[in-house]
Amino acid sequence: MSDETNRTLGQTLIPESFPPELLVQPVGARLEYFEQRCLISHPRLQEALETIIQAVTPPGEGASTRRPGTMVLVIGPSRVGKTTLIRLLEEQLLARTKALMVPDPSFIPFASITASGSDSSRFEWSEYYRAVLRALDDPFVDGKIARIRTKELREAMETALLERKPLAIIVDEAHHLAEAASGSRLVSQLNNLKHFENATGVSHILVGTYEMRPFRKVNAQLACRSIDVHFPRYDATIEQDAQVFQSVVWALQRQLPVEKEPPLLNHWEFLYARSIGCIGLLKMHLNRALNLALTEKAKTITLAHLRKTALSEAQVELALRNALESEAELAESEGADERLLTLLGLRGGRELQSPKTQEEEQGSKPKRQGRRGTRAPNRDSIESKPDEASSIPLINEEQAAG
Repeated sequence: MSDETNRTLGQTLIPESFPPELLVQPVGARLEYFEQRCLISHPRLQEALETIIQAVTPPGEGASTRRPGTMVLVIGPSRVGKTTLIRLLEEQLLARTKALMVPDPSFIPFASITASGSDSSRFEWSEYYRAVLRALDDPFVDGKIARIRTKELREAMETALLERKPLAIIVDEAHHLAEAASGSRLVSQLNNLKHFENATGVSHILVGTYEMRPFRKVNAQLACRSIDVHFPRYDATIEQDAQVFQSVVWALQRQLPVEKEPPLLNHWEFLYARSIGCIGLLKMHLNRALNLALTEKAKTITLAHLRKTALSEAQVELALRNALESEAELAESEGADERLLTLLGLRGGRELQSPKTQEEEQGSKPKRQGRRGTRAPNRDSIESKPDEASSIPLINEEQAAG
């Protein structure tokens, strides 16, 4: 390990290893520990988590004053770690609202659901309403699902939100809302969610892939009332990102329940190349490598195990192209302030055109010019966090960043 990497990871606080008794446990128990109970928190994750918490929780611990309902869009590449983000978000919401649940037994801090894809060309709102009602422990759907109409489910969900008073509805895989909608239909989808925010004061936290990008520019009203949370991958061309990624690799190698700690840090560039800097992809890769090593009764995980279980070049390239394209779109352009001041008429006119909304892009038709019928030419804290059954020290942000 280089001196620079040593400074980055911190020499005074080494992440604790897995519980040693795991080595005598069956293979399934060792896999379950690493896959389910070993959570890695890191700066990108913490930043996204703090932004969401600030957006939806009352101002101050124990405060009863609720914030107005809002829409939080959490967007990132596939397998960046959004499932871990949701798990930590749920834990924090429970901890922050514990005092509110004592005097009001009907209060539920959040409803957490997963949006399902549809085989049809329309998003199934009835399934969405049912999922929320179940998450709120509402008895309305029990034994009556086949007979309840969508309108009745919608009314029941609104009533349940007013009674249970959750801070937010967390929707994982929210990009399914956009799969069967575009233009005016997408506006209607999001307006439906906005109705619940206005009527009940309950926020929506929509968590999904970059397929949710159109949500950000549907129309001005929705854009101004939503909060964008970009949860990106680590970019190793940025020195601090490379250091943090190595810190995560080190924390994970300490948690792999094998007899001999594998030297993953020596292969961090290979792991980065096959995960494109997404911690979720990295963790899934190590899950597969651990499974292979344990199946072979190997004492450690080798580079051969990593190569056999890595995503293919084609799979990685597809994910990377999508990430790069999306990052470019989400990044604020150079000179953004001057451009906006020009649009506002404070820099000598409004010659620059504002970006089109999604509705304009998909709903407008090209204007005809000239002869009729002729078409005109024309994008630092590393924590190993298992569940309550085990305890792992934290690497603080300064140590992670160097």
